[in-house]
Amino acid sequence: MVCIADRRPPREPRRARPPGALELSGATLLRRWETTGLPFVFVERDLALQRTASDAAAAGPPRFAGEAVHAARRPTADGFLLRAERPSLLRDPSFVRLFERLGGPLLILLGDELGDLAVETAVDGFLAGHPIIVVKDAWPFPLDDETEVSAARAAALPLLSCFARLMGASELARDWTGAD
Repeated sequence: MVCIADRRPPREPRRARPPGALELSGATLLRRWETTGLPFVFVERDLALQRTASDAAAAGPPRFAGEAVHAARRPTADGFLLRAERPSLLRDPSFVRLFERLGGPLLILLGDELGDLAVETAVDGFLAGHPIIVVKDAWPFPLDDETEVSAARAAALPLLSCFARLMGASELARDWTGAD
């Protein structure tokens, strides 16, 4: 499973609020995935490429979304954190090496916005003959504006459905981890 963070993490701590449906579904799925020992990869867009030099110096190194809140969810020995430097994970040499080491060819994508990185990876996977599954209703980390993220996801899903199989988190958990 590949968790893709398209959004920049907030610079200031968020106000406490109950988690939304996407967050609950994603946290449950990731917890089940971890207990079965299945591999997962956390990917964020290389934010340093999106900043000017002065912004990068002021902001410090990019951090994974949810790092401060969910430190326990950081990759362990069985998980990995990568910064995507290409528009598609399948065009990123670091990811391709990791993907091959993990056994490929199946990719399961779980994204916050299911933005360009997820879409281009799904298209490249489809063209290369890799089966792709996109989890349509889950993100395991806090979202600043779930309404905005949900709208972005809803806009991406019709296009993604042309190149990938869409699955719900509970369906994926049932099929892959045996949990209901």
